[in-house]
Amino acid sequence: MSRGRIASNPAHRNRGGKETPPVLTHFYSTLNLHAVHLWLPIKNFISGNPGIVAIVGVVGTISSIVLAVLFYKLSRPRRLLAYATRTFRVVPQGRIKLQGLQITYYGYPVESLSVTRLAVWNAGNESIRRSDLSASDRPVIYGGGELKIFETAVIETSAAANNVGLTLVDHPIVGSAIGFDFLDPGDGAVFSVVHDGNKLTDIRLNGEIIGGRIWRTVAHGERPTEGGSQRWFGVSAWQRPQESGRSQLRVGAYAALVMLLFSGFVLVLGSQWGVGLLLIVIGLIVPSGALLVSQRVYPPLRLKSFDENLGG
Repeated sequence: MSRGRIASNPAHRNRGGKETPPVLTHFYSTLNLHAVHLWLPIKNFISGNPGIVAIVGVVGTISSIVLAVLFYKLSRPRRLLAYATRTFRVVPQGRIKLQGLQITYYGYPVESLSVTRLAVWNAGNESIRRSDLSASDRPVIYGGGELKIFETAVIETSAAANNVGLTLVDHPIVGSAIGFDFLDPGDGAVFSVVHDGNKLTDIRLNGEIIGGRIWRTVAHGERPTEGGSQRWFGVSAWQRPQESGRSQLRVGAYAALVMLLFSGFVLVLGSQWGVGLLLIVIGLIVPSGALLVSQRVYPPLRLKSFDENLGG
């Protein structure tokens, strides 16, 4: 009898021939029961909403391909010196001109005056050393067209050991050549350039990196303003200084992430699985992509002076 009882209960034995404790047997049974209860709603949703499941699958597949290509490109060895600019209009070119009023900068008459924050950083995955800079065509900060640059200065560096400096040059172009001992990935500096003109692309960086290149990011398109008075219906009101493009992008991405995830979970709890899961997927992909773009086109966060407004 005992031999028949043991043979009819093989689940009560483990590989060593010993019986499984009743506590574990109850745990396994409860776990299987919960798994069935969790799987049945998912199974019913998949069978009842093939269109939504197909959309989620296509979005997931496309996202996987995009991420795979992106990570492949990012993992390739490269030397990339990136730069971005923010231009503050101190004296606008279209200002009201009064007889007897003259604006000068260190005694030099100016019709318009702007200050550009120019950030330069190693956006690649290999260190850039002084020996990687072309001796005949070093990275030079210069002004396009007939722009006049009055002053260029280093206002922040990521590390003192980088030994970032400027040297005035007149060949092959007139400007300030950037020099440094080394820039590890993520290292960089912020420069202040005082010049005439008001265009956002007036200040540029040109030169050669041996085995690499210089790249201007899309961050140069932002149009920061200083705090000041603005007239509303004839009444002067204070206008808050505009945040940098990076700050606006990050705030928008986090807000979209919270709103989409919250809305998705609310719809899922309300048994609207299809729309809810779609919002959750979008909420995970779109804000993450925006934050990735922010890290790609803007300087490292430790270069804080790039995000600060003029005089801030």
